[in-house]
Amino acid sequence: MKKSLIALAVLASTGAAMAQSSVTLYGRIDTSIGSNKVNGVSTTQLFSGNLSSTRWGLRGSEDLGGGLKAIFQLEQGFDSSDGTQAAGSAFDRQSIVGLTGGFGTVKLGRHDTSFDDIRDLAVSNNLWDSEFSPTKIAYTAGVPDYSSRASNQVRYESPSFGGFTFGVGYGLDEASDPVKRDVLSYNLRYRAGNLDVGVARQEQKHESIAATDREYTAVSGAYNFGVARLSAGFNRAENGANLRDNELSIGVAVPLGAFEISAGYARSKSEAAGVTTAKGTAFGVGATYAMSKRTRLYGAYLDGDVENAAGVTTLDRKMYSIGVRHDF
Repeated sequence: MKKSLIALAVLASTGAAMAQSSVTLYGRIDTSIGSNKVNGVSTTQLFSGNLSSTRWGLRGSEDLGGGLKAIFQLEQGFDSSDGTQAAGSAFDRQSIVGLTGGFGTVKLGRHDTSFDDIRDLAVSNNLWDSEFSPTKIAYTAGVPDYSSRASNQVRYESPSFGGFTFGVGYGLDEASDPVKRDVLSYNLRYRAGNLDVGVARQEQKHESIAATDREYTAVSGAYNFGVARLSAGFNRAENGANLRDNELSIGVAVPLGAFEISAGYARSKSEAAGVTTAKGTAFGVGATYAMSKRTRLYGAYLDGDVENAAGVTTLDRKMYSIGVRHDF
């Protein structure tokens, strides 16, 4: 009888410990076939990550008591068309450890920037923030696009205050001059019911080369009407050489049973001292079909171009593919 009671006690204590901590293996494999045509040169290929990036990862948490938890996440991108690791470090997408509780969440390591959360919101229904999003072409007209992730980053995410949240992150480049570029980002967001809006800023500063400084400001919003979801955003990009881009995007996603159709448009204008130096426009359209909760078929088309100050086309790109995405 005593042995039975001891066994039950050990089992109970082991179950409690297991309930207090968890580790999850997860991933996504996205592969499609189609064509990418750039400046008249067409390439038929097998793509990886056209609907969303192919990746695998580990995430977990440990209950430390009093509402406090330790968290970690490791996430690596890879090319599903040939099985090779994505360029960069082993866990190039995420490599963080942190703490979360009533005070909010603190993450240490490589992670998305606070700015990226708001920029992603702007295209959340614009071809599902995929490689078919028109911003992938239109926003290349002038100032190079922002860095969506930062290494050596300390990031804080606040709890919700009546729907309002804020976040801030600082990524240390840790390189020596003149290549050193730290990344500072912060955001303010409001979510209530079907409405989601936010504003954010990101500064990528060189200590010695002011001409390569970049600053980004974004205002984004999304609304779920039930029969359709809409997202839109304005982005301003500036560099230390007085080049300024004003960029706009809008997208819609319409669910039709197992199908979902999305369309989007983006444009940008780059100016220096009030003179237009480049323009970019693009549109995209696509559809997905949910075979299950974890497997989705899709097809999409993207078309856009960039022109210089003289109206000469410097980039003309068209891309389409059909594929399958599976989550695990």
